[in-house]
Amino acid sequence: MLDYKLIEAFATVVKEAGFEKAAEKIHITQSAVSQRVKLLEEQLGQILLLRTAPPGATDAGKKILKLFNQVSHLEKDIRHSLESDRIE
Repeated sequence: MLDYKLIEAFATVVKEAGFEKAAEKIHITQSAVSQRVKLLEEQLGQILLLRTAPPGATDAGKKILKLFNQVSHLEKDIRHSLESDRIE
């Protein structure tokens, strides 16, 4: 099973165009962001992040970003559905 805290760190690095901004966004240290990305890459056996300025996703990384976006949308949908159920 994939660890979405690791994926979130990776996705945030790409979205925020850097480790420092990603760390600020998810409220952890820059070192912790870096460790999470490295651990995710190790678990998947793939390099996901191009360490360029700004960082970018490899082809494998783009697949993980797609998954992260899909899961995020599903979470929003279920929260909306649950809120609607609560109101009725």
